[in-house]
Amino acid sequence: MYYFKLKIMIQEFKTAIQYAMFKNQLSKKDLSDIMDCSYPTMLKYLNDPGSLKIRDAKRLCNILNLSLTELINK
Repeated sequence: MYYFKLKIMIQEFKTAIQYAMFKNQLSKKDLSDIMDCSYPTMLKYLNDPGSLKIRDAKRLCNILNLSLTELINK
């Protein structure tokens, strides 16, 4: 049961990030440049948001105009 809830939460987080990227007209490459990380690292973060450090998650949310608290509490 816990695994299923975690999987849903990660999917919701990914969907919110993808929508924010679309809304802000940012590509994965743009995000990797802004966050000063390699493109493969950005792909890893976007495919598995759980691999983000808190610092990087906050920075990503600031760039995408998202609230980290709201994303976590969904």
